[in-house]
Amino acid sequence: MRAVLYNPVLNFFFFSFVLNATWEWIQSPFFIDMTSDLNTIIWYRIHCTLGDSIILIIGYVLMSFYYRNFSWVHNSNVKHHAVFVVMGVIYTLFSEYLNVYINHSWSYSGYMPLLPIVNIGLVPLFQWIILPPVVIFITKRQIRG
Repeated sequence: MRAVLYNPVLNFFFFSFVLNATWEWIQSPFFIDMTSDLNTIIWYRIHCTLGDSIILIIGYVLMSFYYRNFSWVHNSNVKHHAVFVVMGVIYTLFSEYLNVYINHSWSYSGYMPLLPIVNIGLVPLFQWIILPPVVIFITKRQIRG
């Protein structure tokens, strides 16, 4: 049981889910909900939280393959964090552009500050700059006890 509790991937997913869920609700004013149905809005937030957490896990696995160490988070350093953040930012730039301007899956409210030239929301970019290092830090602390 102890091995499961201190599994870095499970911890990483758990902390990712909690932090991303919090972020999703806090950033709500920066997006326009496509409905006023509360159940649908809650489902959108859960859906986005799961998506963000899965993206973080995919990044974790990619880092594991690159560093040939599935527990790289134990001894992660600034370089690991930077690579991880850059992967998330690149994905976010692509995903936001695709979903806002091509698929029209979501849209920004007037409160969303935009990255000049590409008009990508800064709030989702900040999410992928801030949360991954925090998730790594918390996961490392959990592992070390």
